[in-house]
Amino acid sequence: MPEIEWAAIRTRRDQLLQATDFTQLPDFPISADQLAQVTAYRKALRDIPQAIEQPSQVLWPEKPSFIS
Repeated sequence: MPEIEWAAIRTRRDQLLQATDFTQLPDFPISADQLAQVTAYRKALRDIPQAIEQPSQVLWPEKPSFIS
């Protein structure tokens, strides 16, 4: 059922976003290049439900290497 698959995808996406929330804090030490990388990563995650037609087509964006 696509609804269940989309719910699982959104849950995983939300977990991945939450795992990078700390990078958005004003006192987090991050370079401009790193900020651009993490911003693009987070945008790609947020865009998944709108950019993909079928749940089976989801390709997760690669997390920036400086984030553990």
